[in-house]
Amino acid sequence: MVGRVPGFSLSGGDTDRRGLGDSFGNLLINGQRPSNKSLSLETVLQRIPTEDVARVELIQEALPQYDMRGHPRLVNVVLREGAGRSGSWASRFVLSDSGRAGNWSEISYSMPVGNADVVMGIEGGFDGNRLRRHHAFHNGQDEPEFFSRVSDQRAYSEIIPSLSVNWAISERSRLRFDGQVEAWTWHRGAIDFTRDAAGTLVTIETNQTQNHGAIGSGTLTFNHDFTDALSSETILLASRERWADGPEPYEVYDVETGFLGATIVSFEGDYEETALRQTLSWNPNPTHAFEIGAETAINARDTDLDLFEDDGTVVTPIPLPVSSTRVEETRSEIFANHVWSASDRLSVETGLRYEFSEITQTGDAEQSRSFTYAKPSVTLNWRQDDRNRLRFTARRDVDQLEFDKFASSIDAADDNPVLGNPDYVPQRTWTIEAEWERRFGEDGSFSLQIGYDWIQDLDGWVPIVTDDGVFDAPGNIGDGTNLRVTGNLTSPLDRFGLTNAVIDVFLEWYDTKVDDPLTGESRHWSGIREWELSLDFRQTFPQRQLAWGWDYHWLSDGETFLAQEYREFDNTDGDFDIYVETTRWFGMTVRAGVDGVFNNGDDRRRVFYDGSRADGVIDAIEYRNISMGQVAYLRFQDTF
Repeated sequence: MVGRVPGFSLSGGDTDRRGLGDSFGNLLINGQRPSNKSLSLETVLQRIPTEDVARVELIQEALPQYDMRGHPRLVNVVLREGAGRSGSWASRFVLSDSGRAGNWSEISYSMPVGNADVVMGIEGGFDGNRLRRHHAFHNGQDEPEFFSRVSDQRAYSEIIPSLSVNWAISERSRLRFDGQVEAWTWHRGAIDFTRDAAGTLVTIETNQTQNHGAIGSGTLTFNHDFTDALSSETILLASRERWADGPEPYEVYDVETGFLGATIVSFEGDYEETALRQTLSWNPNPTHAFEIGAETAINARDTDLDLFEDDGTVVTPIPLPVSSTRVEETRSEIFANHVWSASDRLSVETGLRYEFSEITQTGDAEQSRSFTYAKPSVTLNWRQDDRNRLRFTARRDVDQLEFDKFASSIDAADDNPVLGNPDYVPQRTWTIEAEWERRFGEDGSFSLQIGYDWIQDLDGWVPIVTDDGVFDAPGNIGDGTNLRVTGNLTSPLDRFGLTNAVIDVFLEWYDTKVDDPLTGESRHWSGIREWELSLDFRQTFPQRQLAWGWDYHWLSDGETFLAQEYREFDNTDGDFDIYVETTRWFGMTVRAGVDGVFNNGDDRRRVFYDGSRADGVIDAIEYRNISMGQVAYLRFQDTF
């Protein structure tokens, strides 16, 4: 239901951000936010039986009774009164073109226990697929020297139990707990056959990779209404994660002489997050809503990376800077927000957040730094008439501190070590946006958004020179800008002769600019595609209890600029999926479909330079195509 709301796209908030301030999504259940970082909004919705839903409301403008949290639109799912015991289940069976089968299943059950509503759920499954990688290695004059074919077999299994308890302590007090545990295992076995330009087999490389880990998180939320106008909310979050990779041997064999050597990688780490947020809300009258509060959080990440070289006789450790380190951040924030409904057509949202943080790194790198950031925001919402709305926003954001950028890592398959950078700081952004939304017909919607970003200390790649050579490291490459235009269209297709058919169109264009720290020339940002296109079509035949649809996603080429390397990415013909769905058997929803219909994979070109990229002397070029093939599936879903 939520997915079919015209002009609305479900967003769970930025759950990768530290703390809780940016992790609130755009979904409400009976006017309240149903979850937080411990459970996804998709999981929450999947556990609500259709018959328990009274209606779905679209909230298109800021109102004092709703906290928009920066979202332009909210959806409020209103449940019918007296909803009691109910359950839902779903099971998806997949078959890849390599003949590997998999399954993902989930089941949940809701029941009242005294004054509390309890939801128990478990999901999990296994999957396996084969990636096909084709490599071509050329010299600096772009003449072929070697090529290889890689068969990459993968297997993945996961289990996720969860529990939610919503307890109405009294008429004015509510307590909610959301908890989830996730445990996974991932395995890869790859074999690479390399031939020279004449087609003669030269070397064989094998690799066995094992990854496993677990994450547990829980959130406790206490709401209390002092009066009809004054209320408080207290949220406590605790999350712990542990993972381990390897040892992963990458062994190379000569077809004539046998074993040549191996690189062995072992990597493990853990991550912890604890956050406490206190909010006080005051709605003195129907036109004003005030909110003040504070939040504190402690985040830490430990990593240990070990790298070895095996020459067949001796296994020798390979030193890598910043390979064993702990990064810890203590962050506090105070905030104040105000929503003013100036008239039936105009509302104004203003806010100010002030952040204090201290980052400490120990281990292979020792450093401590402190930062303070002010983050103001203002949004004007103007409803011109029943069909047209305008929204203007100005704000300052501070990006998430990505802890993995402080520690070294390595991609042995690409022979690509990345150094940790103790001097990395989060990028800051000033943003202005304008959005126009127009509704047409009963279910049509169009929106156009234009935004401009000014970025300080843009994330990118910087060279670090050590005694062992020049390495790439994540870092800040200066200031940049981004002009972006986003269009969303939801349109019924009856006028084109397609009854009960709807198409959703998403198109976004970026014009990013930054001065390259090596060449001094203006260029695009690394990793950002110039444009993105998504199409989603669905048509229903109610009398036949049948529906079908397809979706298509396409990205433009992407680029990455490194110290001694340039990469270009192309996803060829995009990703096309198709399905057919019916409810004619026992009211159960059955869907059959194929993902990755085109099956053309993704292309990548790596250009290696002799020395700095700024010198422009090409040493070698690598071309790669990687494809997972088509995946067919059969999905069953029902409630009880």
